[in-house]
Amino acid sequence: MKPYKMALPKTVKSAVSVLGSDFEKTQILAGGTDLLAGMKEHILEPELVVNLKSVRGISEIVMTKEAVEIGALVKLDDLGGHKDLQKRWPALAQSVVQTATPQIRNVGTLGGNLCQRPRCWYFRDETYHCSKKGGGTCYAFDGENQYHAIFENGVCQIVHPSNLAGPLIAYDAQVEIHGANGSRLVRLEKFFVTPEQNIARENILQPNEVLTKVIIPFTSANKKSAYLETREKQSFDWALCGASLNLRMDGKVIKEARVVLNAVAPRPIRRYDLEGMLVGKKAGSSLFKKVSAEAVKSATPLAKNGYKLDLLRVVLERGLKQASEA
Repeated sequence: MKPYKMALPKTVKSAVSVLGSDFEKTQILAGGTDLLAGMKEHILEPELVVNLKSVRGISEIVMTKEAVEIGALVKLDDLGGHKDLQKRWPALAQSVVQTATPQIRNVGTLGGNLCQRPRCWYFRDETYHCSKKGGGTCYAFDGENQYHAIFENGVCQIVHPSNLAGPLIAYDAQVEIHGANGSRLVRLEKFFVTPEQNIARENILQPNEVLTKVIIPFTSANKKSAYLETREKQSFDWALCGASLNLRMDGKVIKEARVVLNAVAPRPIRRYDLEGMLVGKKAGSSLFKKVSAEAVKSATPLAKNGYKLDLLRVVLERGLKQASEA
């Protein structure tokens, strides 16, 4: 690992002031599970690491009159074990339980989960100068691509590794971002970017900005929701595909729907077309099969990941059934 300096700011403002304007030179440390791995793999070699663990006010879960505000440094274990969150937003709790291992959930943070870098083995291998690292080739396109994207995979085949992002988008969450000019709120759905928008990054954060909290409105709470994913191992593995559902129902009729897919594209995808197919319809297996079949029609699988189409159909159909019966 390349030697580096560490800053220990006490406030968000001071953290922003030392971040600078170059992603290559400065990195943010939250839980550290992703950053330290990237540094050991020599895909990240910062000169300065800004440790947020000493920053006040970003490690709490606060209930207000209109929303729950979750600090970016809230540990995943605390997030998944929070009784109010389990009751009001069960899909989020379900996704947390399926994240990594208990040991990692005791260290990993909400902000870190949302901002983690891709798991693509070509990106993680220092010997491959892939397009995401400034090269001219996505080696996964013709290489070992069995875990890669089946949507939005034109110039880069990565899948976004966060499974918490899907439920949060389904719950209409926003993120608070602090920078040199103060704070701003951004819908989480708009936080992530495609490789066509920015090949080097996965979100809209600028080098001198910090994600400080996630805000979930109470208007999304106590509806019928579910999160399902499938993976090769039941412990310490990333999803092959996942689906987050949030439904508002009047009896058996779906009045409002949120459908978000993860682990199938470079960003979590909200499927407005599928939501339109659900709204106004009576919940049932025939509707869910039709929606799940439609979900994969626009997919562009690679040579070795076509199996994801079948997995996604099943996960989405089961997720819709589970949500509607919650």
